[in-house]
Amino acid sequence: MRLLIFTFISVTIQLAQLGAQSHIYPINDFYNRSIELPIDYENPEMGTFYQYYQLSSNFDFARPTLFFFQDIAQQFGMPGEVDRLAKDYHFYDDFNVVYYQIRGRQYSFIELRNPDGSVNWEKAYTLLSATLVIEDIERIRRDLFKENPESKILVFGRSGGGFLIQRYLSKYSQYVQRAFIRAAPNSIIMRQLGNPESKYFYNTLNSVDSTLYAKLKIILKKEIVPDYQLFWILRNIPYASENPGEEFKQLINDLYNGETEVFQQYIGNRQFDFSKWMKSEGDMSLRDIGMYFCPLEVSAEYMLDPDPEYIDPFYECLKKLGEPYLKLIREERVSIPIFPPLETFREVETEVFYLAGRNDHVSDYRIGIELGKYFKNYELFIAEDNHTMTIHKECYPSLRIAFLKYGIGSNELQNVRDSMVCNEWKQE
Repeated sequence: MRLLIFTFISVTIQLAQLGAQSHIYPINDFYNRSIELPIDYENPEMGTFYQYYQLSSNFDFARPTLFFFQDIAQQFGMPGEVDRLAKDYHFYDDFNVVYYQIRGRQYSFIELRNPDGSVNWEKAYTLLSATLVIEDIERIRRDLFKENPESKILVFGRSGGGFLIQRYLSKYSQYVQRAFIRAAPNSIIMRQLGNPESKYFYNTLNSVDSTLYAKLKIILKKEIVPDYQLFWILRNIPYASENPGEEFKQLINDLYNGETEVFQQYIGNRQFDFSKWMKSEGDMSLRDIGMYFCPLEVSAEYMLDPDPEYIDPFYECLKKLGEPYLKLIREERVSIPIFPPLETFREVETEVFYLAGRNDHVSDYRIGIELGKYFKNYELFIAEDNHTMTIHKECYPSLRIAFLKYGIGSNELQNVRDSMVCNEWKQE
């Protein structure tokens, strides 16, 4: 009987590996690499998958190497296009750049579906966790620097990528010389601040017109348009607009007056059409499965709480999309994700630069202030900008390069901070 069980497990693992091999990136050379890693580092019996990563074409071990961090919901650049990514972020001239396709995607494939094609949500919840992703990243570093295993790297990450950097620093900071974190959430600090993102929308409306919030409640009560479709538009306007308040004002006033033309114009743009994001399990892409999971790692407790005091379109949409995962937590089939204690950061020697947006609707700028109380070598820049950092974008490449090349306290970094292109909000 034991022999039969062993044979069954062996065959299952072999089949899983064969399935994974069919997703290996078609080029395997110095610049394109697929390394075999455990699917679950705590449970090796689950088998392995192939983790894809790529090196920029200027790669030279004599120059500094930068890892571009991205989380399970992100994909800044496609596999095979690391040079474009490096040039878009102005890294190419000064650094080697390492791009990885995160676990669960096409070339770092892990099977997350049941035999009938439905999503195995519990498996996805377990295997897409940041805890495992940072282990993948560390294995990439070890593979790259196998001849010099103590080699240090530079890291850059925005939003969820910056969230991952914090997780990585809590365990592997000895391998990071400098870390540039842009507008990243921090689960513990967000709770300590009272989840300020829940009040962002309310405060924005009131800053434009004190009647808008009451009008929106009437629109929702009268069901003038589908509620989640409206929430999705309101959720995405801050990402797409340099002046979200005015767009909120026009949309809400029009709907309040029974006019839906502007609403329909938003729907015509796929980014604003919620129906394009709410899919059947059979139609979900690997990215969808990851996108629905990612917010839980940051805000599971907030999303599990009763509805917040204020209407929060961001919260409502993420809660709707992440319902299969939230159901697992409510049924106690999985545990709520835990962020490492902030005290862990006190031992970190890495130089950390945090770029915050004063009007960030996702990661409140005060996260950057609070993190500065824990990291020894830390610098904060609060831009007069939003989460997407598109208003004063001429400044940010210079900030990144000056910090990553010369570090905290350098004249080069201070000169950029003082330059005319950088608009820094001064704390009151």
